[in-house]
Amino acid sequence: MILIQKIPKKANKSFLNIFKDIIAPPLCAVCGKIDAELLCNHCLSRIKEIKDNICSYCGRPLSRSIIDSKRCNFCKKEDFSFYKHRSFAVYSGEIKKIIKKYKYNKIYALKEIITIFLKHTYTKNYRYEKIDYMETVPGEHMEILCELLSRLIKIPFIGNIMRVRKIAKQQNLDFTQRRNNIKGAFKIKNCLLCSGKNILVVDDVWTTGSTIKEVADVLKKAGADKIYLLTLARGI
Repeated sequence: MILIQKIPKKANKSFLNIFKDIIAPPLCAVCGKIDAELLCNHCLSRIKEIKDNICSYCGRPLSRSIIDSKRCNFCKKEDFSFYKHRSFAVYSGEIKKIIKKYKYNKIYALKEIITIFLKHTYTKNYRYEKIDYMETVPGEHMEILCELLSRLIKIPFIGNIMRVRKIAKQQNLDFTQRRNNIKGAFKIKNCLLCSGKNILVVDDVWTTGSTIKEVADVLKKAGADKIYLLTLARGI
């Protein structure tokens, strides 16, 4: 199980901060119980990292060993623009609650915890890869994470992708609808920055992978070499 080092707090609290804690004590963002941390030890212990028995391409957890380089049946039929995808955990339970609290409730104080998970997954899978810079799906919540992750793993975040049209919410669409909905939604600002580069694309969740694969497609068409995908969680 992953050992998470939480961001250390200051040793001495002012009287005002102590008073605030009495009136409105700090709570775990996931379970709501009183705790000094935004993620209590109980909720942290319930988050299960994806292990090594995965598809070597898309990172999907496998129930048994599969011959043919451990590629899942889905990846054998698809021709993707990306080189490899890895994710920290399955999109369920506590990790799903964390993402929803951060993304939809805008509890941006969770960014340090999320970034620690992303950094761990990057270090485990990509630290020996030659990656030139980092990108993400355009959006404030992901750009905040990438700015912080960039400082931790020493890879620049460029922000060279822009959204060029509005899209319907992906949550209520099936696989084919999601793919059609996201098609043509993104554009590269400066193609010269992509030419021959290895790029790490970061996102919060891979469900069908439609959004992040569309980003990989536009980067590839702009001349990128290898495109690595990194997500906090993935659906099965």
